[in-house]
Amino acid sequence: MKYLIIIAAICCFIGIIDLPFGYYTFLRGIVSVMALIIIFNEFRSRRFWFIAFALIFILFNPIIPIYFYLKPFWIIIDIIVGLLFLYYFSTLIPRKKTKEPEIINTKHEEIPRTRDRIIK
Repeated sequence: MKYLIIIAAICCFIGIIDLPFGYYTFLRGIVSVMALIIIFNEFRSRRFWFIAFALIFILFNPIIPIYFYLKPFWIIIDIIVGLLFLYYFSTLIPRKKTKEPEIINTKHEEIPRTRDRIIK
């Protein structure tokens, strides 16, 4: 799933170029499917991502499409959505934790000696 997010982001950035109408239908489909998957993953955990990708799903919905008719609006939206996909992908990558050095106990503790010892 992680790499499908990258593909959706790349498709958004390609959408900036003036392409045939069929590509934008494909773009609506792939972006809305990825937004829907992220919505299901973030339903209970992170509210910001849930709301952001719910809005993206509504905007890129291929069943009831929203048309702005002006390319500059879609260029801005494609850039923002592509950057959101990339940022969400970066949050999925686990951060490397710095390993804390082991602390060696240097306190000298006296070993209790008993009077009767068995020596072999």
